[in-house]
This record gives sequence, structure tokens and C-alpha cells, in this order.
Amino acid sequence: METQTIVIIAIVLVVAVVLAGGIAFAARSSILPARRTARLKQRFGTEYDHTVDTHGDTAVAEQDLTERLDHRKGIDLRELTDEERRTHTDTWASVQQGFVDDPVRAVHDARGLVETIMRDVGYPDVPTVTADDDGFERLAKVLSVDHPAAVAGFRRAHAAGHLAEADQEQTENLREALVAYRGLTDSLLGGLPPRKEPAPAGERTVENTTEEGQ
Repeated sequence: METQTIVIIAIVLVVAVVLAGGIAFAARSSILPARRTARLKQRFGTEYDHTVDTHGDTAVAEQDLTERLDHRKGIDLRELTDEERRTHTDTWASVQQGFVDDPVRAVHDARGLVETIMRDVGYPDVPTVTADDDGFERLAKVLSVDHPAAVAGFRRAHAAGHLAEADQEQTENLREALVAYRGLTDSLLGGLPPRKEPAPAGERTVENTTEEGQ
């Protein structure tokens, strides 16, 4: 076989190998981001959509969510004891009962209970959600890894709380906030007794065993 023919065959083989490698790399480059997106959507649910809307860029949002997962890996949470769980459950019952007489105070106490439970299970540097919006957002991001569904209600609760602070007659907003905090408390504790929906101030609560709003 002539030298020239051998050289041509070699060049063709090299080109074929390069093209095959390029195709494989392109396929891998397109598949991996899609898989990451699918995993993040499955893990975070509506929090994924909220993060994309907040950043206005899918890549930046996914980087944010990935960093939350990495941060969570460094947090060693513990199981609550039966006594601690009973104590927090009883506290929630008192908070909900108090809504009838003082809705604003009940929502404030509900926020405080969430913070207390987070500290008890081992979340570090828990900010007070009433301090500022930045503190609230840090809290929501930490919780979103383990409790993404409850965080959606948590965000609604925060917004309703702002409305209530501006006008303490916004009883329905406060009621929605308390229901949202109940969902988060339920998620943190791993279950609460059947819910009594907070009624408008001055009325008795009505037994409701459904799980809507969570």
C-alpha cells in the first residue's frame, strides 16, 4: 500500500475519532444539564419555579439551589425526642387557640415556634424572620432543602404578615398566615394532630381534618 494512501486512511481515522468524541461530548453536555434540572425540580418543587422567577435566569437559579444542597450537607440535624415533640405540639395547640382572642400575637408566636423547633433540631444561626426580609430569605432557603412544599406556604405567611402589620384588621390574612405556619410546623415535627382551622377573631374554631393548604 502506498504511503500516500496510508496517510489518507490515518487522517480519515483521526477525523472520525475526533468527530465521534465531539458528538459524545455534545450529547453528554446536553444530557447532564437536563438531568440536573430534573433532579432540582423534583427536589424543590414550586421552590424551583420561585427561584427561577427571582433570579430571572435558569442557570443562576440552579446554581443557587445547588449551593443550598451543598450547604445542607454540612448541617447535622437530629431527631426530636418524644418529649420535645409533645412540648412543641402542645405549644402549637396554645398558639392556635390564642388566635381567637389575639390573631396578631398568635401569628407572631407561630413564627417564634418555628424558629425554636429549627434550633432544637440543629439548624445553625437561625435568623429571626421578623427582623428583616434578608433574614427571612436566609431562613426560607435553609428550610427549602428539606421542606420545599411547606416553604411555599411559609412565603405566603411572610407576605400576609406584612399586610397584617400594616393593618391589624386584616384578620383573613392573619388566618392564612397561621395556616401556613401550621404546615411548616407540621413538616418540622413530622406530623401534628388533626387540624382545627383558625376561625375569624371572636368565633370558635371548627374541626377540620383535611390537609388542604399544605
